[in-house]
Amino acid sequence: MALEVRPLGEMAGAEIIGLDFSASLDDETVATVNRAFLDHHVVCIRDQQIDLDRYLAVAACFGAPHAQKIPKFAHPDTNMVSILSREMNRETDDPNSKPLARGTFWHTDHSYHREPSKATMLHAIQIPSNGGDTRFLNMHAVYEAMPDDMKKRVDPLRGVHRLTARRQFTGVRRRTDDEVDGPHAVHPLIRTHDETGRKSLYMNPNRMDGIDGWSDADSDALLEELQEHAFQTRFEYRHRWQPHDVLIWDNRCLMHAAMDDYTETRRMHRILLTGREPY
Repeated sequence: MALEVRPLGEMAGAEIIGLDFSASLDDETVATVNRAFLDHHVVCIRDQQIDLDRYLAVAACFGAPHAQKIPKFAHPDTNMVSILSREMNRETDDPNSKPLARGTFWHTDHSYHREPSKATMLHAIQIPSNGGDTRFLNMHAVYEAMPDDMKKRVDPLRGVHRLTARRQFTGVRRRTDDEVDGPHAVHPLIRTHDETGRKSLYMNPNRMDGIDGWSDADSDALLEELQEHAFQTRFEYRHRWQPHDVLIWDNRCLMHAAMDDYTETRRMHRILLTGREPY
């Protein structure tokens, strides 16, 4: 199939025109999508009305899907797909309690694993008529814009990532017993992309305890300085969803955050793809 890659934003994002995930994907098509993924970090394929089995088959062309850790959010038909919908995430078990949106603060998926997620796929099953965008930060650009003295300070440092991190900026839901001391990992703050060789600032503000070997106070001071630099709109691409969009993004060089600015139902099906460890 003849494909056109159309950029969507200056910092990230490209739409792939002419791609139909219901059809078989040959090697050339997969290579074209992968090239766009590496060049633009976020790729969007519009109007993909596919079932779960086909969604998983497509995902396997770009990485190895892995099971969702939290059973509560797993799709009832397969734990390889999770459902993102605030109706499934409430303040208490009372179905009338306040629904809570997930992922509204800047983060990168599953950094607390020794082998973090390479990529995330979202399929827009139902979107609100207004709001519910997803924002992305290009962490390559964040790194490249850092002053040289900051790069030298940060280059040898490693961040401690933990599911139950000390530093969290969103509400912490009640956790199961096996999550209390959940997975944790130590990763370089400056990450070299394993496919492109480009450097980026690798952090996950909502899942970082601090800097390996540093006190909490010293860690907080540096991480807040890095966050102030990173959280600038000049590094941002904002994706405005259309019905049945499939989005694939690179967790190795992006952070993302969902907007909680809508009143209607927003339902996404998520698949996480494994990748190599960043060191």
